[in-house]
Amino acid sequence: MKLTQRAIAIAIIMCGSCSFASTVQNGNLNESWSEFVSGIETAQENITDEGLFPAQPSDRELAEGYRYLLAHLGRMIEMEMRMDPEFPEFYRSVDMLRKWTGENPDTMYLKAPVNASSFYKVTGKAMNTEEWRSSGRVPGPKAPRIVIFQTITNVPGDTGTLSEMRECRSQTLDSIRSFDFEVDDSGVFEILLGPERPEGYTASFLQTRKSITCQATNTTREVEANFLSVREVFSDWEDEIPLELSIIRIDKTGKGRKPIDADFMSRKLSKIARELPNQIRFWQLLQEQALEIAGDRNGDGIMTLPLNGINPPALPSDGVAGGVAGAGQLYAGGVYELPEEHVLLVKTTAPVEPHYIGFQLNNRWFEGPDQQNYVSSLTGAQLPVASDGTRYFIIAKEDPGVPGWVDTTGYDFGSFVIRYSFREVPQESLIPSAEAMLVHVNELRKILPPDIGKVTQKQREREVAVRQEAIKRRWRNY
Repeated sequence: MKLTQRAIAIAIIMCGSCSFASTVQNGNLNESWSEFVSGIETAQENITDEGLFPAQPSDRELAEGYRYLLAHLGRMIEMEMRMDPEFPEFYRSVDMLRKWTGENPDTMYLKAPVNASSFYKVTGKAMNTEEWRSSGRVPGPKAPRIVIFQTITNVPGDTGTLSEMRECRSQTLDSIRSFDFEVDDSGVFEILLGPERPEGYTASFLQTRKSITCQATNTTREVEANFLSVREVFSDWEDEIPLELSIIRIDKTGKGRKPIDADFMSRKLSKIARELPNQIRFWQLLQEQALEIAGDRNGDGIMTLPLNGINPPALPSDGVAGGVAGAGQLYAGGVYELPEEHVLLVKTTAPVEPHYIGFQLNNRWFEGPDQQNYVSSLTGAQLPVASDGTRYFIIAKEDPGVPGWVDTTGYDFGSFVIRYSFREVPQESLIPSAEAMLVHVNELRKILPPDIGKVTQKQREREVAVRQEAIKRRWRNY
């Protein structure tokens, strides 16, 4: 019997187990899917491994741990699916769901993939940029307080071991802050990226290939950027507006993009399977061993982050994951553990007012608590200095009814950090000071300056309403 073309086509379509279907399906893809599922299971084991952060999680913390895992997974899926250095686009590396790295709640984090051998053009448009040119405050819609662009080698945490910090696996090649942008009268600026500055090019430029010395190992090698990282840092949440940003690879404009295939998906699934549990492990180890959040781990009698105390403000040490490259940023931090009816009062005084100051908390998973629906962080614009020239941050579970409350959202234990950004690092005599003390809530008023006012419930609700609107605008939640 002679088969018609239509019959042959139907037979091919229906033959799901035939060699034709097997070829298209690609056995490696099935194997990679199994790896992917196994990687998720290993990540779950790392969430519940007390050896990585030895404290039995509460019901809430465990639930948040599973959400944290899903957030990592969602972030990595988006990154891998959109990581095309030929046709780059900005995507969120952090947002209200995908929190990690002890992220700054005042910051919008974006990344775009790059190829170190190619040239890229970033175009941005900002509202009023007066504050970039001076550290004063201007009213009305305006640009974020600070914007930082960095060319970086890798995302920290992918190896799952702390040794990657000493090996300088994640490095910043070049950076530029908004103080140095060349902005036209309409708020537009451009930044060129490439392996070397073109001859005669004098505008804003970031290198993507560079010889860098790793201070920890004292070795110098040529490294290449794989990402452009962007931080938009907000201080006056009510009036600061996110940038409009775009990025193009100059030699690919108007060209067609190659469709994905089974090999592409196989590689991506295997990569996520490998790096998802590593990310969970790395950030838990960072808190457990490097930051010693749960206690002295190296036996030197000193906790890296002191319990109910604070380290003096200082530059981040070389290799600290997540640190912002470039002059001007200092950090101070500690751990809080609150007995009943106690608050942790954190005081900081700056002889020279920082261009930006931000105070935040971190939970067990190294995430900032919900900054949208709670006053769980504060900036210099949100908490001006008191009459004595000092800022008073009050870490507490319950509202003390005064300015400076940083809401733990119900936690008794966590870590905290203050970030200070300057145009240039001040000389030693002008570096801010910081101290922390555990205070019974009934004694708080006696310590605060007498002219510090009260905050009513209605005023607190207004604070939260401003934050809710600002976060929706920042992350364009629609």
